[in-house]
Amino acid sequence: MDGSISHPDSFARCATLTTFLALLGGELRGAAAEAAEEGPAASLREFARLLGAVDPSPPAHGWGTPPNRLAVCRFWEAALRAARNAPSALVAALETLGPWLSWAQNPNYRRHPPDATFLDHYGYTVIAGPVDGPPALAVDRWLAPGVLLLGPHAHYPLHAHPAVEIYYTLTPGGEWWRDEGPWREAPPGAVIHHPPNVRHATRAGSSPLLAIYLWRGDLETHAKLTADGGAAG
Repeated sequence: MDGSISHPDSFARCATLTTFLALLGGELRGAAAEAAEEGPAASLREFARLLGAVDPSPPAHGWGTPPNRLAVCRFWEAALRAARNAPSALVAALETLGPWLSWAQNPNYRRHPPDATFLDHYGYTVIAGPVDGPPALAVDRWLAPGVLLLGPHAHYPLHAHPAVEIYYTLTPGGEWWRDEGPWREAPPGAVIHHPPNVRHATRAGSSPLLAIYLWRGDLETHAKLTADGGAAG
């Protein structure tokens, strides 16, 4: 993801974003149909409904600002290769969108990183979201889908936020912690649901971790690290 990668034209970008959103919505509807509990199933259906309502048209201000790159972007291509067991059409659409993605970091973590190497191994990109949020490919008031990228062996410690969140995993080897734990490994294509303000954590294995996330509810309040009480270490 360096300056040598050419940008697809606007029509291709819009068409690919439409495809990406439709494929992701299909995955979420499938996960809802297989969910063992009605609460998470209903939440997944609502996420899928909101995805279907996202307008993939360019933001009113256009795409004039060059996409922001972070140190973690050096793991992008390796992460896509590691995602070979995720749905191939979804990964291909994400790869095509790659040159347009602008990468960001939670300002709370930038002010107080959890460890000395964290910021070099962590970043996220917003695919759609509020107009006053980080640069995104599309504007939406109600939903914020994006992508989390962690470098090998990166540990994203316990944190919480008021938004409802789901992750859709793309790469193997990552482990996920929720509430009181324990750590659980999630294969590609797993859906992980986090209700509002539930503590959760993530750590990558020997390869980069790539996962799609979606937020709904409070899209303005950034996550904050929480006291771990000796857990999720």
